[in-house]
Amino acid sequence: MTIESPVPAAPNPASAATEAPEPQKKVGGLFLTLYGLLNFGLYLTVMMPALFSLPYKIGVIAPDDKVAVLAIVTTVGAIVGVVAGPIAGVLSDRTRTRIGRRRPWLIGGLATLALGSSIVALADSVPVLLLGWGVVSLAGAANAAAIAPVVAERVPKAQRGTVGAIIGVATQLGGVLGYSIGGLLTQDLLLLFLVPVAAFAVLGVVFMLAVREPIIELPRTTVAETFRSLVFNPRRYPDFSFLWVGKLLMQVALAFLSTYQLYFVIDRLGFTAEEAGGKLALVGGIGILVTMTFAVVSGMLSDKLKRRKVFIYLAAGLSAVGLGLMAFTDGFGMFFAAVLFILGAAGMFGSVDVAMASDLVPQRDQAGRWMSIYNLAATLSTALAPLAGAALLMAGSADSTNYTALFIGGAVLALGVALTTRFIKGVR
Repeated sequence: MTIESPVPAAPNPASAATEAPEPQKKVGGLFLTLYGLLNFGLYLTVMMPALFSLPYKIGVIAPDDKVAVLAIVTTVGAIVGVVAGPIAGVLSDRTRTRIGRRRPWLIGGLATLALGSSIVALADSVPVLLLGWGVVSLAGAANAAAIAPVVAERVPKAQRGTVGAIIGVATQLGGVLGYSIGGLLTQDLLLLFLVPVAAFAVLGVVFMLAVREPIIELPRTTVAETFRSLVFNPRRYPDFSFLWVGKLLMQVALAFLSTYQLYFVIDRLGFTAEEAGGKLALVGGIGILVTMTFAVVSGMLSDKLKRRKVFIYLAAGLSAVGLGLMAFTDGFGMFFAAVLFILGAAGMFGSVDVAMASDLVPQRDQAGRWMSIYNLAATLSTALAPLAGAALLMAGSADSTNYTALFIGGAVLALGVALTTRFIKGVR
């Protein structure tokens, strides 16, 4: 998000294009199922490396400097995503091919993801791993540009909370199975990184074959106009701006846990990497019931009550409680309890926040652009969280294990989400 100047209503100011209308026709069970599976595949390729595969790989090739190296690698990847994400979103809006606008980006993203994941798996040095992770981040931008706009383009407002709940469950399933699969594949690094890519590819092909892409005519644009369209003034769209900041704060708070969770279980609780994978899969497997309950119930209630903000307030509070408990955890039982608070909050926030974002998209015919900017908050959090997290872990600790400071900081950020949400006026 940038603040230098406002943008015109459409990327091409010379165009007479009007905003695309809000979708009115309800989507059916087949669409919801296939879109949920598509998101599961996407988040398996995101969550498994973030939570297990990448930290494990770095622990293998740089065991003495794992905290610093993880911060560097994830930050570089996030910078690539920050630059590529909005550009991919805008270009996907403008893409015209015989197979549609979004499908070419999904196909290209899958191929690029397979390449980058292979490089990371086979890397025997930090520079090579950095290169591979940069390619993976480019692929993530392409995949998000293909998948994220579907909600705003196809799903009516009355169903967006439900779809958000499905996406939230898909995210958590990706994390749980990521731990389970990761713990079983530590002896084969190539499989560790390529199994989730293969699953995503299968689900992506099924979605593309079964779901017709809507045709929405958009004006052609130049490269310069594309870059200008990425700039917006928060004063012109204050609701979207506060939404974006809240998303960033919550994602940074949650990323403090997700980024360093494997190291936390190893360093403070004393498990091996393989044991940690099993323990985390167990916690996640049970916790997903909590996540699903919070995601589905809060998503459906937010649609029925036509209220979004109250659920964000609750999610912020639950996150702060969970992260506060995590700061003082010294055993697996307390760790388990803290994670359940955090997973419940993540489910609630994920389902309602994406619905609120779809409600607040300023220009419907540029849904790809605005949803990419929205997702930029999550991408940026993967750059900020490792750097800020590494600094907190190193504070007063020679071996970079100050997890108390790390999670107290996360709790404070989570409470900040309630403040930003309070200023949003466009939804209740």
